[in-house]
Amino acid sequence: MSSPFFIGDRPGYTPQIARLIGQMDYARLTTLQAVQGLTLPELDLIPPGFGNSVGMLLEHFVAVEKYYQAFTFGTHDDPEAALGERWRPGMNLGTLGRETIRGRGLGYYLQNLHDSRAETLAELARRDDHWLEEPLPFWGETGNRFFAWFHVLEDEINHRGQIRLLLQQLPGQRSMGRLGASFEPASAEGRGMRCGQVWAGSPAAQAGLQRGDLVLDYDGQPVAERSFYELRLERPAGVTSRFRVQRGTEVLGIEITRVSRG
Repeated sequence: MSSPFFIGDRPGYTPQIARLIGQMDYARLTTLQAVQGLTLPELDLIPPGFGNSVGMLLEHFVAVEKYYQAFTFGTHDDPEAALGERWRPGMNLGTLGRETIRGRGLGYYLQNLHDSRAETLAELARRDDHWLEEPLPFWGETGNRFFAWFHVLEDEINHRGQIRLLLQQLPGQRSMGRLGASFEPASAEGRGMRCGQVWAGSPAAQAGLQRGDLVLDYDGQPVAERSFYELRLERPAGVTSRFRVQRGTEVLGIEITRVSRG
């Protein structure tokens, strides 16, 4: 089942590992949705009263995953040392993170998130539920690898909340309008755009957009080969966007004007 809201068995993984991955997938989906289309200045901005930027927190997610790969898969005797100079700023953040994690576009962070998660999934496919649940020393207590990976996903959820607070400080993210439709990647590789849902009575529904429509162009730009989460879909209320979509054998032009969220 492909729904992000269904947690259960999946081919290639034992039952408990499959359910763990389902939870990790959903946590990651909410992160990607939160940062979709952010520009480099938005990724680097540290507003007054904040210690981290959005880019720093995205780097942190990867560093935490790298640490627990080493810890649980046994790829390195010392997980801290396994981070090396490359991932230490993301793990610790602070002054070092503020000095070094900047000047990179969204595609850089998205690729790192994708690559580290692909490594995790490949390793988990080689393990079973006994391995996942086996007791082992953890934080001065008895834990197991299940908790270690639960911590990876709850850490992401926790810091994703901080990302949302940061986004509220960005002028470009204020007063955004509502289309009344959701979109998703058109391919398993995360490229392109397909309409996932249209809400009854919304501007998208009134304009004729339908669930399953494959978006060919968005505001005059071809999107088939674009990374979905690099596309900036949010616009202020009153802004009209043009969609060229394929529906079966038909190609249609649809214009949707956003309305206030209030």
